[in-house]
Amino acid sequence: MKLSLSNLREIILQEILLESTAPDKELTSAIFQGIIDSKFWEMANNENDVDLVDKSTWSTPAIETLMDALNITVSDLGTDLYFLLSVTDDELYTLGPGDEYGGYPNNWMMRGQYRGPEKGKHIVWLEFRPYSDEYDMDSLNPVELSKIISRTINHELVHYNQLKKQAEAKGISEEDAWEELMEDPRQLSKNGTQADYLSLHNEIDAFAYEASEQLLDTYTPEEALSLIKRQDSDLVGIVDRYRKTLKNDRKSLEKFLTKLYTNIKHAEI
Repeated sequence: MKLSLSNLREIILQEILLESTAPDKELTSAIFQGIIDSKFWEMANNENDVDLVDKSTWSTPAIETLMDALNITVSDLGTDLYFLLSVTDDELYTLGPGDEYGGYPNNWMMRGQYRGPEKGKHIVWLEFRPYSDEYDMDSLNPVELSKIISRTINHELVHYNQLKKQAEAKGISEEDAWEELMEDPRQLSKNGTQADYLSLHNEIDAFAYEASEQLLDTYTPEEALSLIKRQDSDLVGIVDRYRKTLKNDRKSLEKFLTKLYTNIKHAEI
């Protein structure tokens, strides 16, 4: 039987959807609510508050409060997740007005990383930026800050689900699957460039999910899909990053956009 182009696209989309490693909605909703309920932003996070909480971890009262809230949330849900949070002590990344990275005032995130299984727990590490004396707390939108943190966590939860699926598919332990992943050039950047990193299939999956949340925080699904289809649309954030970085890698860019499209369509269900 000869397939039409539209039928072929539908089959591809369904296969991608079945392979989806999107995090569970009950889990993501609980994590977001845990962040909101913690009101961690009311605690101290000034650069002068950054201090060692163990031999190698810098943090602040605000981020310690957030870490406790996240771990209580995932423990109450009976998951095998554990959050490890820290604060950079590099003064170059102190957050204040005129921030060169565009984070002021609502983005305290530095970076996130899924660190795999360890002693029965799956570790998600988040690093934050402290703020300067010039930081204006009245300009902070706590909900927007919480959404940024939530989206970062959900990106790492995609990697968490990827690892679990790989272990199940291979019939091996999650620890062994993690060891194999760390030696797999298809899942780790070979040359350290942004283009190489963003073109990895596991990162395409995670960034496409994060990008869908980023868009749906601003637009309806219909509006978001319309903007994605328009090559001239002024989309910022992750979509813009992919379009600019992978402009010479059409295959990887199309994979990302297809995954993004599917995640947004799935949100309509």
